[in-house]
Amino acid sequence: MKLIERLLSVLAWLQIFISPALIGIIVGAAIWLIIKGTWGIILAAVTVAAGVIAGIAFAEKARRAKGTIEFMSRLIAHPELREKEITNDSDRIK
Repeated sequence: MKLIERLLSVLAWLQIFISPALIGIIVGAAIWLIIKGTWGIILAAVTVAAGVIAGIAFAEKARRAKGTIEFMSRLIAHPELREKEITNDSDRIK
């Protein structure tokens, strides 16, 4: 059971990491296509590295705060269900 839990946690970490990293890769590729030559490669590499570092930092912050599974669960949770749940609770109080 620990293996499955660890695998799901790693997959959630990768999901959190991939968004900033992918943005860095896309922007880096655009920079490389626009600025050809050595400076284009250097700027593209710096942009990709910044995206990867931001992805790692964001994923680690989420992991340390409450865990990657809970972070992803809060992102995926449907907000309309929470609003309905809150209104039902307030009706019970009255």
